[in-house]
Amino acid sequence: MIEFHTPEWYTYVFIYVMLVISLVPIIAISRSNDPAARIAFAASFSTKLACLIIAAGIFRQDWMIGCIGAFILIVGDAGMLLLSLLEMKLRS
Repeated sequence: MIEFHTPEWYTYVFIYVMLVISLVPIIAISRSNDPAARIAFAASFSTKLACLIIAAGIFRQDWMIGCIGAFILIVGDAGMLLLSLLEMKLRS
C-alpha cells in the first residue's frame, strides 16, 4: 500500500517561494517587445515550473509526479528550441 506522509511546513514555504520566483519571467515577457527575448523568457518560465513539479513530487514522495516533471522539462525545452530556431529563420 502506498503511504503518503504529511509535508512539513518548510516544504510549503519552498513551493511558494518557487511559485513567486516563477512569476519573474512573466513580468519580463510583459515588458519585452523582442520576440526572441519573449521566447527565452517563456523557456525560463517553463523550466521553473517543471522544476516546481519535480520538487512537489519529491516532497510528496510520489515519483510518478517527478517523472512527469522531468518529461515536461525535456519536451518543453525542445519545443522552445524549435520555436526559437523558427523565429530566427523567419526574421532572416
